[in-house]
Amino acid sequence: MTTMRLDAESLSREEKLDQLRKQLAALPDRHSPVKAVQPSADAVPIEPGGSPGRTGVLPVHPDIAHLLPSCGLPRGTVATVSGSAALEVSLVATMTAAGARVAVCGVPGFGTLAALEQGADLERIAIVPGPLPDPVAVASILLDGADVVLCGLGGIAVPPSRARAITARARSKGAVLLLKDGQWDGAVLHLQARVQGYVGIGARGGGGRIRAVDVVFSARGRGCIGGRPSSPIRAAVAR
Repeated sequence: MTTMRLDAESLSREEKLDQLRKQLAALPDRHSPVKAVQPSADAVPIEPGGSPGRTGVLPVHPDIAHLLPSCGLPRGTVATVSGSAALEVSLVATMTAAGARVAVCGVPGFGTLAALEQGADLERIAIVPGPLPDPVAVASILLDGADVVLCGLGGIAVPPSRARAITARARSKGAVLLLKDGQWDGAVLHLQARVQGYVGIGARGGGGRIRAVDVVFSARGRGCIGGRPSSPIRAAVAR
């Protein structure tokens, strides 16, 4: 796992972003072929685009895949994620295990250990801790070198004109952009995770601690199986 820091409070916003570009350029190229999934014959394309050599559909957890028209996330997709953090952890774990390189920016306390327990390849995760001078600008830079960018917006509402420009950038780079904790008009997919129950509370041998959670995933967007959530998925809680 690589931590990319935007330090030195004396630096201006542009100087910090330039610092990030240099750190990104210094990272070793880990873009080995990703084990993309093959969409079904009747799949509805979510978003066209994708640069040569970076095409295909990135895999997701099987219980999320059956909700999506392409059985995964096509490159060029912009999606929002909300609800339980188990969703973003699952996405990062599955995609890095398949060979994708993921950048996480502005997501405090991202569950790295939980992702590792779900099979994530930590060598393929780059984290830019917050607070960020401009999360959208940071995500835009990270799209240059990552297959997937998970960006925490910190509660801001992104103007539609700027959202369209970054969406076009994700398409041209053949990357997936995942957004949380903010307002972004124009996302074609909305993924959500809801905790349905807990394992370990009051159970014999549980010691009153939560050992696992049962999570239900759902998806909204063009071509999705409307309103039908996944079956509960049990995720271990990292200790």
